[in-house]
Amino acid sequence: MARPYLIKKNASAKAEAVKTISNALGEVAGKHNLPVIYKEDGIEIWQKPEDSTLRLESLPVAERIETRLDFQERKRQHNVESIAAAAAAELMDEEAVPDQAPDEDWVSRFFSSAQDVSSEQMQELWGRILAGEIKNPGSFSLRTLDFVRNLTKHDAALIEKLSNLAFVHGTTAMIPVFEDEWLQKERGIYPMHHFIMGELGALYPSDLTFRQFHEQEANKAVLTSGQFILMLEKEPPISEVALQIWKFTQVGQEVLALVAPDGDKALVEKLGRHYARHGVSVQLGEIVERLANGQIRFNNARKVTADEG
Repeated sequence: MARPYLIKKNASAKAEAVKTISNALGEVAGKHNLPVIYKEDGIEIWQKPEDSTLRLESLPVAERIETRLDFQERKRQHNVESIAAAAAAELMDEEAVPDQAPDEDWVSRFFSSAQDVSSEQMQELWGRILAGEIKNPGSFSLRTLDFVRNLTKHDAALIEKLSNLAFVHGTTAMIPVFEDEWLQKERGIYPMHHFIMGELGALYPSDLTFRQFHEQEANKAVLTSGQFILMLEKEPPISEVALQIWKFTQVGQEVLALVAPDGDKALVEKLGRHYARHGVSVQLGEIVERLANGQIRFNNARKVTADEG
């Protein structure tokens, strides 16, 4: 796990030497109008004169295939080591991990999918997946691995943007869209983003209605969004509160767990006022700690009223 860090440190130290050698080779090549090859410690630099065309010797097909495969596997190895380094960084503060190892089929699928990921941003995402699976085997399904494998950097950026607007209630993750004009004007979120995430499989493709307090025994509810918590308690004569939402799929929820958003305080307060206008008693707090048993520690709780803002 630590080896990639050492590789990076050594590479930084050697970079200046390589730059100096390359400049010197350029002068020699230009003066004598000849290509120059320099090799040391596995590093090869080929400097050709500017006024000459690089001519490569025609190699047999078998050797060309071997060269291509060697390059591909070296690149894949570098990718895998970078992802392992990202996972190690995620696990650095963990005091212990479960004795249970991730499923062998899952591990095989993971590295088969991750080996061709070259983007640093996406490597960090894959590193968080690996770390999450080590901490809690079974956290990420094979479908989620396939989903992330097909993500572009643009898709990942959109998921990160949407995740900041997400709320979680029990096993349901959603984005409330009762303030659609505000979302468009202030946050740049439009129906097309719902369509894009629906096509990818992170959100259900159509708007849904989230209903609360429709059962006699359901008098209280808790919604969390990033570092914020809304505690709701219905007061007579409330029978139901309906909320229009974009709902995350199971795959979307697993990906959402990777992002760890801060939450959008302005939207949290708007949602609190929405419930208050329907006669619900609302408390807003800031999350301090999420315990392993599912409980949440918070502070700075305050009452939200319908006429705020």
